[in-house]
Amino acid sequence: MSSLSYLESVYEYIYSIPVIEILQENFTVISISLYLLWYLRAYLSTTTLLAKEGSIMANLTEKMPSIHSGYRPTFWCAPSAFNTVIFAIIQRCIKHPYKRELLTCPDGGIIAIDWANEDAPKKAILLVLPGLTGHSKDNYVTHFVDEAIKTGCSAVVMNYRGISIDLATPRTYCATNYDDLDMVVQHIHNKYSDRKIIAVGISLGGIKLGGYIAKQFDDCLISNAMIVSAPMNIFYSCKELEKAHNFFTFNKILARQIGRYFSKHKHLFENDERYDCAAIAKCISIRDFDTRFVSKQFGYKTCEDYYRDACLDAKIQNIKVPTLFLNAGDDMFSPERAFPIEKIKANPYTAMVWTKHGGHIGFCEGILPTGCNYACRILKDYLNNILNETN
Repeated sequence: MSSLSYLESVYEYIYSIPVIEILQENFTVISISLYLLWYLRAYLSTTTLLAKEGSIMANLTEKMPSIHSGYRPTFWCAPSAFNTVIFAIIQRCIKHPYKRELLTCPDGGIIAIDWANEDAPKKAILLVLPGLTGHSKDNYVTHFVDEAIKTGCSAVVMNYRGISIDLATPRTYCATNYDDLDMVVQHIHNKYSDRKIIAVGISLGGIKLGGYIAKQFDDCLISNAMIVSAPMNIFYSCKELEKAHNFFTFNKILARQIGRYFSKHKHLFENDERYDCAAIAKCISIRDFDTRFVSKQFGYKTCEDYYRDACLDAKIQNIKVPTLFLNAGDDMFSPERAFPIEKIKANPYTAMVWTKHGGHIGFCEGILPTGCNYACRILKDYLNNILNETN
């Protein structure tokens, strides 16, 4: 018997087995049943709170209903990729009547900050630091601003250089340079010295915020911080994002976005021999962009040196500002294996709300997740508790 005939006979035998026929005829029902079983497990998964017993953060978080009720993902977009993508597409954007203020940096660069509810009755300001290419009109940012307004606070969003405004000088931004953030914080404090500054950083904004408060130690003008979906260890994040299913869904798309950002301002960098502008504009991954452009711009010898400096897990012990982390275990930008659990539990100023599901910034809830997500609920409780402690 030829090998081809043998394979054909094996194929016919396999498909003559009743179990195979049953699977073929009931594929849809079986698939839906398996998904519902998986979702039931996801729905019932516990939300973990990591905090040092008796610490300032343990006392602050024990009064937050959103932590104890836990996170319950939307049933039709519970998987990580769906949670992340669906949230970004479907969550409505709240239109705030922002009042824009332009700040000039010492090197001539310009930063736009957008104020909402500036004359709020409560003496607290929420400073929002968006993600990699985020700005004040992104849907998730507008919902954080809305939560601040609902609690009676003012809100101000920091837009990074070249975001929602033209880049004025040949300098952009990165995860480890805090000059612009410090200038914004100082400006807010000088303008409203009687108000408490509470900051929330999302993704890249979380890395910047975490690194900033760790560097400031006891002299920080930020009284409390919340960090959402921030990569804890950039090397683990890169490995996860460079897996095939994440590379084409997230990594390459983000690389295109930051490539377009660079192309828009390319004329400012064309005479700098450090950069191959044509190659930078065509980068196909975040690591590629950071290697060719970001690390060189901010004085790092290699991209690995830049990433090592950006890792939050190495800075947890230096944080002396009450800080709440919110991370999902299935976040492709911040995988669970990178969480510095013991360091967070050892520091009385840090706590982490750790959900098994939620994706990156997603945390979709409800049948149609167009409004407030779990991160918004956490922020609302956190703000209320901080304000109550102040009172």
